[in-house]
Amino acid sequence: MRGDPIRVTELGQMRAAMHPVRWQVLTELFDRAETLTATQAAELTGLSPSAMSYHLNQLARAGYIERDDSGDGRERPWRARGSGLEISGQPDEAMGRAMMQNILTEVTRLLSAGPPMSPDGTPWPSSYTHTQLRLTKDRGKELHRRIHEVIDEFDEDTEGPEHEIFWIQGVHPAE
Repeated sequence: MRGDPIRVTELGQMRAAMHPVRWQVLTELFDRAETLTATQAAELTGLSPSAMSYHLNQLARAGYIERDDSGDGRERPWRARGSGLEISGQPDEAMGRAMMQNILTEVTRLLSAGPPMSPDGTPWPSSYTHTQLRLTKDRGKELHRRIHEVIDEFDEDTEGPEHEIFWIQGVHPAE
């Protein structure tokens, strides 16, 4: 694991990450655990390198990414400052919709890939679960803490095949 998730509590921090292009770049940096130059990020998103430089600087100003010294002087790569985002602040309505749209885009990308293959070429069993719980605020916080304890334990696991396991957790008022 490359550091802890970046805690996001302020609306300005959320706003910097929720732009769809910035979200795409952050996701790529977190997933790949490597670096991207403005040119590489521009190719990924379809923007020009100069437009991408603006977005990368916004992400750096928010504390999500930083310069990496591995460049050759001409290329100036960026790297993530943590392993992901842990958004615990309260977004306004527009920001909440943008957050959900970015998450939906990411889930769509993940699910469109189909189940992973085992080393013998057979599909790895897929498991998709949808569970909705009705909890008090304190019980919800306890569930969140315990789930992340388990995720942290498995994040250190280097055994077995490399499959992408993802977890999405959200909260909305009970009706």
